[in-house]
Amino acid sequence: MENNKKEISIAEVRGCLLELIFGMCEADSRSLLAELQKRRQPKKGLEEKRKHPRRKTFIHVDCLGKKCAFTDFIQNISDSGLYIETQMFLSVNQELSMSFFPTTSEDPIKIIGKIVRIDSKGIGVQLHERLPAI
Repeated sequence: MENNKKEISIAEVRGCLLELIFGMCEADSRSLLAELQKRRQPKKGLEEKRKHPRRKTFIHVDCLGKKCAFTDFIQNISDSGLYIETQMFLSVNQELSMSFFPTTSEDPIKIIGKIVRIDSKGIGVQLHERLPAI
């Protein structure tokens, strides 16, 4: 953004995106969807390095750390880890207690993990124990 313009919040960015998307014709909407899906594909080689394959998801998760509590969404999940989209200020090696309801169960999963990666969109969490089958 230009220096003389105020940076807008992520909520405002998403609102503007939705307005643009809803104003598109069907062909443009489908083209945009295809482009965005291509961008979300894992980089070649990354999936082969993982012990457990990741599954895309969108699950509400409650998180509790030593000095924080927050609610966000799990974007992908495997038997040994997950990725949470969040804007919380967190640090690598920080432990989190997490609770979420998988779509296949009425009982919550409560699990502990350690943040192993942070990027501009969220955090990668390595779980201390494997997830039950979900």
